[in-house]
Amino acid sequence: MSKFKELVESLDREGLAELRRSVTEEMGDRRRRDAIHLEQIRPGMSDEQKDAAVKEIARVLRGDE
Repeated sequence: MSKFKELVESLDREGLAELRRSVTEEMGDRRRRDAIHLEQIRPGMSDEQKDAAVKEIARVLRGDE
């Protein structure tokens, strides 16, 4: 049995709720940290570069790999 599975099985209801909150918060923090911000699209970029950036933003928002 994996260490994570052992940990999860050992938690009570309150512990599982706290784990869920922590994981949700961590995922949100990572999304904000790793996201492409619109201010990163510079006015000096070519239309082709801007189009590629917009497509990348859409891909990330969809969660595609």
